[in-house]
Amino acid sequence: MELKEYWSDSYHSSDFKLTRIGLVAIRFRWLVALLIIGIAGWIAVDWWVLDPAHFKLIWKMRLITGAMLTPLLPLSYLCKLNRRWMIASLYFLIGVLLTFNLVGLWSFRDGTPIPIGYIAFPYFLLALLSVLPLPVKSGLRVAVVITLCVLGTDYWLNPDSLHGGALLDRLWLLICFSLAMLWVQAGQLRMLLDLYRESTRDPLTRLMNRRLFMRQLELQRSEGGQRPFTLILFDLDRFKRINDEHGHLMGDEVLVRVANTLGDIFGPDAIVARYGGEEFIVLLPATSLEQGLRQAETLRLAVESQPVENPLGEGEITVTLSAGVVEGSHDSDLHSLLNQADEALYDAKRNGRNCVQAAA
Repeated sequence: MELKEYWSDSYHSSDFKLTRIGLVAIRFRWLVALLIIGIAGWIAVDWWVLDPAHFKLIWKMRLITGAMLTPLLPLSYLCKLNRRWMIASLYFLIGVLLTFNLVGLWSFRDGTPIPIGYIAFPYFLLALLSVLPLPVKSGLRVAVVITLCVLGTDYWLNPDSLHGGALLDRLWLLICFSLAMLWVQAGQLRMLLDLYRESTRDPLTRLMNRRLFMRQLELQRSEGGQRPFTLILFDLDRFKRINDEHGHLMGDEVLVRVANTLGDIFGPDAIVARYGGEEFIVLLPATSLEQGLRQAETLRLAVESQPVENPLGEGEITVTLSAGVVEGSHDSDLHSLLNQADEALYDAKRNGRNCVQAAA
């Protein structure tokens, strides 16, 4: 995992973004539910430890806070589909909780000793938010917002409280808890990304697997607009013979070399996957059939012109491929489209292999 992937989700794939937001939405929902229960349930503790004058305001504020948080529960089901909704809901949660804390601190303006729970509430909030696998950039924004709000609240309630060592003490604790939150969030993000890649990547070639490719294909069909897209399905010729005559180690080397060639030939917009065995598939967004045929031919020539050396030093072999190309659109049936590509591939095989064939 590269450092930039820790920093921002702009370096994540669209499919992983949806996966991560879905997990964040689930944890956010549980977090909100626990906060509603905890904030309301703590009324009993306040009744026990606070005098009637303070309790009268605090219990009302607790109920109001719980009521304001309640709409976030159904909203969290929409958040898993929309990143902006998720961000807005998160900051709304933070705003409501910091307002609750401000009112709680303000109620003790008469000089009554403030219970430690109200003083430590911002640190408790930072600890709670560490359960969300946010990129460092997003987590840092949250930490800065909370820190500024806490310092602003302290200054508004008592300007003298931020003079001298008191400001440094408060700021030091906020920074320490913020760093701990960022560390835990980054660790969760790494674990999630590692698990995602293990479940969606072919372990040998590091290309996406068939399951992820089908999700990307459906996404392209539904969101690609009116522009056509092209599928290239290709198969390495006589691959079984390579395994039988040169060994599976050589077969693996061939697959890796072909995967690397795919990365060199196709641009960043292309979606490339290992479809199964010695079959690979390429999705070219906003590409016509004619353009797809040209790119498939470029790939065929590149693979043929690059002999693969045996890892055991037993010479080189030339690898060829056969490809079927089909054009699709937003109203295409994906099952039918893949069948057409498969038929075109087998036509290429029947025509002598090492060639490119368009779907009929």
